[in-house]
Amino acid sequence: MLSLAAAMLAALATATWHHRWERAANGTPERGVLDGLCHAGTALTVALPVLPYVREQGTFLRVALASALLIDLDHIAAARSLRLDRCMTMATRPLSHSLLTPVLLAILAERLAPERHLGLAALLGLGSHLLRDLYTGGVPVLHPRHVVSLPPRVVIPLLGLMAIFSRSATRRRLGTRLLRLALP
Repeated sequence: MLSLAAAMLAALATATWHHRWERAANGTPERGVLDGLCHAGTALTVALPVLPYVREQGTFLRVALASALLIDLDHIAAARSLRLDRCMTMATRPLSHSLLTPVLLAILAERLAPERHLGLAALLGLGSHLLRDLYTGGVPVLHPRHVVSLPPRVVIPLLGLMAIFSRSATRRRLGTRLLRLALP
């Protein structure tokens, strides 16, 4: 239950950061920091509920957070600039912000480190990032010219469903193996 309470706190903190992000000027360091905090918060909101069911909890959280934050480095390549204002004011997000990225990285992580749940951590971090991006400018779902946007009233429940489903599916998938993993 502690992981669920922590996820709720992360969601509340994220809502506060998002409200401040909306008021910050586009392309400013303040907006950049708040955007990072929002992505970290959404990643924690969906990853923390799974925590009781994974073996390496610290590593799981680090992978979820890193995948939620590091994906935005693609803005540097797409903008061909290190200048924050150029990276944050592009007309559309880079193609790596598509649905293929979390799926491919999750598969790769599971292949490289089976049974460690790092693919799930990457999927949750990247998935939460893309969900937030859906209502803050849109995401090129499968093709760079087909950008999809959704209103917050759709995205916020989707984040909640992602947290609930990932916790439930992980618990159900592990089933009796929880005893062998020596998890509490």
